[in-house]
Amino acid sequence: MFSTKSFDVVSFNSELSTVKSEASANVQTTDIVHTSNDTQTAETRTVGIQTSNEQKTNVDVNYDKLAEFLKRVTPGILEALDEAYGINAFDDYDPDVTDGSSANVKLLQKINASGQSNTQIKVSDLSWSNVGGTLAVGLGHTYHEAWCDHLSAIHLYNLTTEDNLTDTPIKTLETNGCVTTLCYHPTEPSILAIGSSNWDVSVWNLRNDDSITPTHVCTHNDCVSQVWWRPRSVNDVTLLVSSSKDGYVLIHKLSANFTTVQLHKRFKIVKERNPVESVRPRSAGGTRERAAEAGLCITSFDFSPKHPSIFVVGTLCGGIYKCSLDSVTPIEGDATLVDPVIDEYERHGGSVTCIKCSPLRNLFVSGATDKEIRIYNLDEHISQQTVSVDNTVVGLTWMIGNQDVFAAYGADAFIKFYNVTDSKAVTCANFNVTGKDSIGCLRINSKRDILAVGDVRGNIEIWKFPRNLF
Repeated sequence: MFSTKSFDVVSFNSELSTVKSEASANVQTTDIVHTSNDTQTAETRTVGIQTSNEQKTNVDVNYDKLAEFLKRVTPGILEALDEAYGINAFDDYDPDVTDGSSANVKLLQKINASGQSNTQIKVSDLSWSNVGGTLAVGLGHTYHEAWCDHLSAIHLYNLTTEDNLTDTPIKTLETNGCVTTLCYHPTEPSILAIGSSNWDVSVWNLRNDDSITPTHVCTHNDCVSQVWWRPRSVNDVTLLVSSSKDGYVLIHKLSANFTTVQLHKRFKIVKERNPVESVRPRSAGGTRERAAEAGLCITSFDFSPKHPSIFVVGTLCGGIYKCSLDSVTPIEGDATLVDPVIDEYERHGGSVTCIKCSPLRNLFVSGATDKEIRIYNLDEHISQQTVSVDNTVVGLTWMIGNQDVFAAYGADAFIKFYNVTDSKAVTCANFNVTGKDSIGCLRINSKRDILAVGDVRGNIEIWKFPRNLF
């Protein structure tokens, strides 16, 4: 089909012509003709509709059966409504899609909650009510040489429509010890729980303006480190969880409008012993004895949103423990005292200061005095990622908008943001606290897109912090 052939070379001489041909021509377009035609519909028609009148008949209603039905279903409906109260399904909705100045972080207000220039008073904790209209400010003394016998207070500030706090507190609750921790109820805006340096846990019902006496819940054997409300399920009572430096986690049931208290469970971590705990002296007053067998000094805990019965505990000696409310392992033959530990995580090199479980993922974040922030998977012993910081982190808070971002604040006037998915710093938000003192607490008001910052000199700053920054 194919064959090979050879041909002789053929050449030719090239010539360049210098003569250019030119020609002219006229171009003319034809006239454009415009026409217009009228358009008319071929047919129009109007149709009328008329309904026939029907004679209404009287319906025979059995009001006794209706009342019985409503009485039967009303409690369940009210409980479901309570569970859905304050839902933030539309918090991210913004009808104004244009970028404006409202997207900027800005300082709205700065006040001194101590009401004096005395630098011995600090803001020990903050808590927003569940509807975001009231800020509770717990005060305490910076230093304690021995047993706390200070008279302290909790100030309640209302938030105005301009996102500013009232100039003076709308109410002041007096306490016979420095406030160490406080927490509003997640669904009841008038219920506030506090823990103090004099070991007491109390609950205030602020619905009655004349009520100045709290309900006493319990007394630990050391300073209360944290109180937390466990959101109740349908047909369940409210649980108040408190931890202390005595190594105990106490869970109480509150009923009858939060006036009746019943001890539900006592937990004690006995995984190991901190040598410091067994040699501490008695209280300065000499009236209260330390726990004979003190457990690990508990500094922080948090419950997993994905597993309501699982919580993570951090201790003074750097231990991190996975615990369960359903644990039934008794201690020393006492059926009322249970060891909740079901697993242990990689230890910190210093005291654990804060623990926060992710609201979206099976993760938790911890901070400690070893100047490290660690990210753990709840089901893995070793930390997934570690972030080194320049100062000790004393608190962690999940941000609004993007709940994979958390804020870290600590023993300096700094607030930094990190993404839990890659542990990288988030720099899109420029947040510079005006004060130079150490930040003690930071709480976010998700209803109003603002946050409150308290320092160790009694100062509070209110910042506008739009959720679309992350």
